[in-house]
Amino acid sequence: MALSLPQITIRKRLPWLLGNILLYITAASAISPFQNTISHIPVLAVIMPIISNTSGNVAIQAVSVTLRGLGTGEVTHLDTLKVLRKEILAALGTSIVLGITLGILSLIWSPPQERWISIIASFVMIMNVFIAATLGTLLPMNLKRINLEPALISGPFLTTILDTISFLTFLSLIAIVQSSPSIISQFSQTF
Repeated sequence: MALSLPQITIRKRLPWLLGNILLYITAASAISPFQNTISHIPVLAVIMPIISNTSGNVAIQAVSVTLRGLGTGEVTHLDTLKVLRKEILAALGTSIVLGITLGILSLIWSPPQERWISIIASFVMIMNVFIAATLGTLLPMNLKRINLEPALISGPFLTTILDTISFLTFLSLIAIVQSSPSIISQFSQTF
């Protein structure tokens, strides 16, 4: 496919990318109910793309490693659990470092009365990185198993799904905590 005619490349890529636009409407729709929350806490607009982009990048790394292994014959679908185990262990370490980093940045960016956001941002980052590595490994293995081209499908599909998960999780947790003043006051006393 690397040396295919441009028309062939377009014909193979375009359906998946058009489908991705339709799928991304879901991710955008996940944000819509939280417009009021975002307008009251503007720092959320800074944190949200960091979480979604980071988890997307983790997924693309896992997809790339998995595709390379499949392409070279280093791994087959029989090795799914071994590859998944390695990616999950790597994701655990990576997610903790990324979660702590985002937590610190969130503390710096947030005004004192909103520093509680850092805990949620850290938690969602850790969770999304873990999910991203898992899906980034399993999706190409399973697509290959059913004779679909994982190199064309995996990246766009995963980034859209992960954006939806990160937006929904982050904003839902923010809304829950924001509606519970006692939680916010306890956190504010700690920091």
